Amino acid sequence: MKEITDEEYALFQKLAKIWYHTKPDKSGSFFICGEGGEKDAHGLPDIILVCPQMGSNTTAIYRKDRVGRSGQ
Repeated sequence: MKEITDEEYALFQKLAKIWYHTKPDKSGSFFICGEGGEKDAHGLPDIILVCPQMGSNTTAIYRKDRVGRSGQ
């Protein structure tokens, strides 16, 4: 059996997290289900709506409270 490096495992963890949140119907993960408000220079909205899992009738609203500082 071939072993993987720490860097390869870290990449695997990142990719698994991406998959987990892009397939909420298979993973049961939360996902962004809507947006609102104006968008900033990066195209990010003031508000996002998050559904805790596929088929849920519940939505959480997250509102941006500040813009990131330059250089970060």
